[in-house]
This record gives sequence, structure tokens and C-alpha cells, in this order.
Amino acid sequence: MSAALSRSLWSRKAAQGLAGPGLCAYASRLVGADPRLVLWGGGNSSVKTVETDHAGRSVRTVWVKASGFDMKALKPSGLTALRLDELALLRGREKMTDEEMVAYIHRCQLDPQAARPSIETLLHAFLPAEHVYHTHADAIAGFTCAPESERRTRDAFGGKVLWVPYVRPGFQLSKWVIEVVERHPEARAMILDKHGALTWGEDARRAYEGMVTLTRAAMGYQFARAKT
Repeated sequence: MSAALSRSLWSRKAAQGLAGPGLCAYASRLVGADPRLVLWGGGNSSVKTVETDHAGRSVRTVWVKASGFDMKALKPSGLTALRLDELALLRGREKMTDEEMVAYIHRCQLDPQAARPSIETLLHAFLPAEHVYHTHADAIAGFTCAPESERRTRDAFGGKVLWVPYVRPGFQLSKWVIEVVERHPEARAMILDKHGALTWGEDARRAYEGMVTLTRAAMGYQFARAKT
């Protein structure tokens, strides 16, 4: 295992004075800078804040990385602000097509002209944590793309890392993720079968370092198995 992945790259100096989308963009760049954490062009991130809308009202907001933006070069302008309470209303829906979901999410944007947010916007909105990071690391693929993914996840992480079965990214996946998280509120990481990994936390550093720790542990588990 490389030394580069054995420690956090977080810099208090670099993060000083950053908040909201600026802080999320900084942490996202740290994730994107290491290809062992996320494949090029993949992954997304979010942060929850309170903003002022066009009518001067305070609005609970989730900033989600827009589609087509690379995490390693992400700037605050690459995050799209959406009305969190309006997105949260979808928790009560049973079904929703991709077309319905995309149209609804667009109507929740504070700025209708902003870049299109990730197809996994609801996943970020439903999770209660302030910061959420989602990646598709090679090391995690050793769990998501392997037979008996759930068993391997339990073997490697015990109950500290949650697991959900595969379903296409979108409405149903978002529902499943939050349902599992609500049953295990102490958890801060999850593996999505045939998809990737999630980490979250109430501050950007913990959420970012959670992804480093998860990926490092996944690599260590696979290295150990390769030696037996």
C-alpha cells in the first residue's frame, strides 16, 4: 500500500476560511487528486447550507456537483444549489421515472440556468449529513463487482460499512440508501453493489478522510486475501 494513500492530504491552512460550496470543492479536489480514490470523470459530492433565494427568503439548500465536472479540478461554480426541503418531499413518493425525477430536480434549482446536477442528486439530498462524497475507486470495485459482495463487505468491515444491492442510479437507489442509513444512524460509510462507495459526515474533513480510510481498508483486505 502506498504512503500517499496511508494519510490524509487535508491542509488546515488551505481549508481555512472556506465554507459551504467552497469547502466542498476543496475536499472534492483532494478526493479527485488521487486516482486510487476515484476514477477520472467519476464521483460526486455535496454540502448542505442555508442560502437566500431571489425573494430574500432563507432556504435550506443542498449544493450538488454538476454533471460533467471533474472532481480533481472542481470549483464552487461546479456545484449546483437546490431547494433541500422540496427535494425531501420525494421521500414520500413510492415510484418515479427518470424523466419525472430529472424534471422535478430541475425545478428545485435556485438558479434555473445553473449546470445540471448529478443524476444522484436525491441520494445526496436524502442523507442528513452536511457533507457527502461518492466515488468509484478500483479498490471498492473489488467488493462491488465481486461475487457475494455483501458477504465480502461484512468480512472486511463488519457492521461499520453498510451495503445496498444494485439498482440503477436514481430515485429507487436514493430511497434504499436512506432507508438503510436510518436503520444504522451510527454508520458513516456505505458500499453500493456494482456501483461504488459513499462516505458522509458533519464536516468536510471527516467525510473526506472517511473515504481515504474506507479505500485504504478495502485495499488492505484485498492484499491480505491475495497472499493466502
